[in-house]
Amino acid sequence: MRWHPMDILTILSLAVFCALPSSAQPGAQTPAAYADVLFINGHVYTSNPAQPWVEAVATRGGRILEVGISEVLTKYRGQNTQVIDLAGRMAMPGMIDTHTHFLWGSYGLAGIQLYEARNVDEVQKILREYATSHPDEKWVYGAGWHYGSFWPTGLPTKELLDLVFPDRPVALMSEDGHSIWVNSKALAAAKIMRNTPDPGGAARGIIVRDGKTGEATGVLEEGAKRLVLNVMESAVSQKEKLRRIHLGMTFANQHGITGIVNATGDIAEMELYQELHKRGELTVRTTTAFADDVGVRHTLSKQELANFEDARQRFHDDWVRAGIIKFFADGVIETHTAAMLAPYANTPGQKGDTLYTPEEFKRYFLELDRRGFQVMTHAIGDGAVRTTLDAYEAVEKQHGPRDRRWRIEHLETVDAADRPRLGKLGVLAAIQPWCCPQKGEPWADNIGPERLSEGIPWQDIVSTGATLILGSDWPVESLDPFPILQMGATRKSTFQKSEEAFFPKQALSLDQMLAGYTRNAAYGEFMEDRLGTLQPGKLADMIVLSQDLYKVPPDTITKTKVLLTMVGGKIVWRDGI
Repeated sequence: MRWHPMDILTILSLAVFCALPSSAQPGAQTPAAYADVLFINGHVYTSNPAQPWVEAVATRGGRILEVGISEVLTKYRGQNTQVIDLAGRMAMPGMIDTHTHFLWGSYGLAGIQLYEARNVDEVQKILREYATSHPDEKWVYGAGWHYGSFWPTGLPTKELLDLVFPDRPVALMSEDGHSIWVNSKALAAAKIMRNTPDPGGAARGIIVRDGKTGEATGVLEEGAKRLVLNVMESAVSQKEKLRRIHLGMTFANQHGITGIVNATGDIAEMELYQELHKRGELTVRTTTAFADDVGVRHTLSKQELANFEDARQRFHDDWVRAGIIKFFADGVIETHTAAMLAPYANTPGQKGDTLYTPEEFKRYFLELDRRGFQVMTHAIGDGAVRTTLDAYEAVEKQHGPRDRRWRIEHLETVDAADRPRLGKLGVLAAIQPWCCPQKGEPWADNIGPERLSEGIPWQDIVSTGATLILGSDWPVESLDPFPILQMGATRKSTFQKSEEAFFPKQALSLDQMLAGYTRNAAYGEFMEDRLGTLQPGKLADMIVLSQDLYKVPPDTITKTKVLLTMVGGKIVWRDGI
């Protein structure tokens, strides 16, 4: 059996704890040793390979005191101990979502939600209802519109928004976060006119234009989104930003999420989390990667490197952390911007480009490695994946082995020859198991039927040695982990009727996925010494579920509700127990 370094560290930590003198162990009972909270009579998944299941967990002072048998742990029951009888329910470590865009997801909760709209009539209905119920909102934000053939021109246009919102700016993020749909008022606020050039340089992007008039149609792609978002952000007060983050934290805790990695962010965003932490209001642990936005390139200028280091020095505790630098190697398959090894099926000769040349990648990664930073790279197309792996490998060859824990995000298409390379190079596979492409939709049509079976090869990547870390890409997909777990296990969509699984040999096991949301996720943040498993001395982040994931059919996992969420020993969500 091959042990993961993190598992070995976990077992050694437990051995050290058990070797302490009896006076230092929980068994040496004193009045001060009583638990704050005692969970008993449960089916508790610890995510600790050495002791995967227990009945009871005792917590005190924000940390786990002991785990084990209910009868034994009753010794920690004091006059002020809160006892929670799990009555056989499943509990487990709090889930860590390793890929979110938390600020924008939180903004979306406060705005228009288009995720469920599947045609123009449904979109119009949601827009009108929101306009009527929010007459005083000065700048309207929302998210979730889908690419699809139901748009008359292939993409939404400003005219539909202008009809509903004629007198205030509107900005609606697409389902994948790579495009934004705006009305005429928003274009005017951003001073986007017919002669406004597409953004170039580090923030390159596309202002979609009418082929006849040259006028902006209302969709901005990749880095062009910043033209509007920068104006919108300046109009939102800090008080309102904090209010929206509160919505996001509640939503996260309600779904069992106790920690997140932000795949885009900056010092200003980290300062918002730090402010909430100072107030004692932060209920989600945050690690924020430096990335301005989709399609925006790093330059590694003197100022940018100084910002990276400033953040690393300022934010490094258990609640607000920095230290990851996020790159975008390409775009997305839906808009033909993912970098492929072979041309797209429906655009002969076009296979997309990487945002950096191979030489730039190597130069930038070598510099960041020299400074000891962690790197995560968005790579969706098989061409982008290979280019990223080549650059990672070049860094290791030149600088030698180091505990880097570098990551590749998404991995929607990966050439068969490259799948084992992640494990060999120690690259973390950061996967968000959405599923499944269908004919008639942009992803499947752009790839083409011959390559459809090559898409989304989760099991091939993991079974050849890669460490799996899981996330949602919220707000691209829901932050709720249970539909994701169901799609990962069944390879069937949870929102579209499908009789057949999408190439089921690539399905993930529940063991693999729960590790990806717990101990592997903590490992990905260099926090495995304090998070990811339920073990004595670790931070008391824990959730209780409405049904046992190991005892229900895989196609019912999405019905799971979170009954209780504890973060740092504090119950932050409770409903039904």
